Amino acid sequence: MTKDDELFYLGAGPVAAIGLGAALMPLRDATTASNLAFAFVALTIVVGHAGGRWAATATAIASALSLNFFLTRPYLTLNIHGRDDVIAFVGLAACGLVSAALGSGSTERLARRRQLDVLYAATRELELSGPPAARVQGLLESAYAVFPVSALVLHDVGGELLGAVGDRARVADAPRGRVDVLDDAPAARGRAGRAAPLPREGVRVPLLAGHRAVGHLDLWGDDRPAGPDTRRTLRALARAVAAIVAAERSPLPAAAAPERGGSAWVALPGRGRPE
Repeated sequence: MTKDDELFYLGAGPVAAIGLGAALMPLRDATTASNLAFAFVALTIVVGHAGGRWAATATAIASALSLNFFLTRPYLTLNIHGRDDVIAFVGLAACGLVSAALGSGSTERLARRRQLDVLYAATRELELSGPPAARVQGLLESAYAVFPVSALVLHDVGGELLGAVGDRARVADAPRGRVDVLDDAPAARGRAGRAAPLPREGVRVPLLAGHRAVGHLDLWGDDRPAGPDTRRTLRALARAVAAIVAAERSPLPAAAAPERGGSAWVALPGRGRPE
């Protein structure tokens, strides 16, 4: 899920809850408010699956208020007179919050899958050729969309800027954080065992290929949680980027490169080529 998706559903969910309450007004005399509450629960589940925990929580609260305002007596006020209406209001709020909590798990799994998709794209780039700046810029943009970072900046070993995305003011800043926060699992846990965000002051990740420095990747956290899986995937992405940069800085000799349409198979000693 991208940052724009989260913001969209955070605003669209409550607006949809208000619109749903207004749309159900013709039915408020035909059935009880408790029956109409199921529509709001369904809306909260959908928003939670698509927009995450905070969007679902905002939708659940707006749904309870919308039910109270449009569908319970006295209408068009936030007062509640009937006992059944009070039960419907409290029940809807509770069910909505539970749906928000349960839906966040699927959202986190979706986020991890999208992060792995970026890593797979980086490994595919290893099979291609071309200027590293053009290739890694697309990877940085994809990573910025799915990882909990506010900026990503890539330099080669000589200090040349190869790519940057996010807060452009960070390009001239040197991060002050430690590299091991990407690999250290305990560092990924904050208070109460929750995933801690990446440091806002930034992290500099050296890019190594064959024990040789080829550049560094600077990144800054955006206060969203970054658990151990996210950090390991981000570290693996940095290694893939290092391989891309190193391959372009040290291309294979022409004699060693396979011809187009030829085979890159290498015969092992004492073995014949399989038929």
